Amino acid sequence: MYIEISIIVPIYNLEHLLQKCVDSILTQTFVDFELILVDDGSTDRSGELCDEYANRDNRVKVIHKKNGGVASSRNAGLEIAAGNYIGFVDNDDYINKYMFERLYNKAIVHSSDIVVCDYKNVDETELLDPETINTDYKVQHFNNIEALNYIYINKNKPTFIYPWNKLYKRDLFENIKYEDGNIYDDETVAHKLLYRSDKITYIHIELYYYVKRKGSMVNSPFHIKKFDRIYALKNREVFFREKKEFELQQKALMHYMETFFWYYYLAKSNLDGVDKELKELKCTFDKSLIHLFNHRAIGWKQKVMCALFSVNPSLFEVAKNTVTKEVEK
Repeated sequence: MYIEISIIVPIYNLEHLLQKCVDSILTQTFVDFELILVDDGSTDRSGELCDEYANRDNRVKVIHKKNGGVASSRNAGLEIAAGNYIGFVDNDDYINKYMFERLYNKAIVHSSDIVVCDYKNVDETELLDPETINTDYKVQHFNNIEALNYIYINKNKPTFIYPWNKLYKRDLFENIKYEDGNIYDDETVAHKLLYRSDKITYIHIELYYYVKRKGSMVNSPFHIKKFDRIYALKNREVFFREKKEFELQQKALMHYMETFFWYYYLAKSNLDGVDKELKELKCTFDKSLIHLFNHRAIGWKQKVMCALFSVNPSLFEVAKNTVTKEVEK
């Protein structure tokens, strides 16, 4: 059977939100798709609801698997996806009924490898009308390097990082998988997919509704698994270095360093019993030191402080506090 789009939904519990999510997909104006629901070992009725949808609509396929996290669910969906294009939707979110029609049409008209739309943050109790759409919106086109630079222009709104506000050509995922166990799995592959693309189209219209849910990973208190993001950012810096993309490597290294210090001291201040994890995390910094010394945007004082941290984090804190007090005088 010829299928144009495979839409993959990783599912773990949250049965009370699942219907809204799936219904928003099944009522899309674009109909030539398969919907792959990946039940990641749910302990509520989510798995049963998936099977009910499959019995009602022959476009729905269901995978029941042992709990392994969202990355393993995305990978499981990719393994059986038959579409020429891939889309993702998270099971606690929902989408505008025109989303995949607009993304697909832009992909065809512009021969784009990836089409990106904007997203809207909504509260769990907020009710939006997914049937309305603005027809007047800006369209931008990027090559791979321009799109990767856009990541660092808009670090506070990672539109190009998230997996779910996009339509991808299927062959981009050849030999690329989301990193199992990493709760920031999107950070592990976004740069690889963008780098492999010749053309990325960005439509400035909010078609994806991202539900800001209490208890979600993003809204949860700081915990040790959030170190996953630092490891992902470090691997991105190494990726650019290996590809000899010097300008991107410099930006990725700075992003990694800023995030490293932020998370390192968040953990040190707020978590107990994490000395082992902090030591392991510091190893990534120590390996980065030579590249930090060669960074053009980092001043010599910062480089000295980085070297001091690498030798002894406690001395670094003393020096940092001394400098801060001098500045405040």
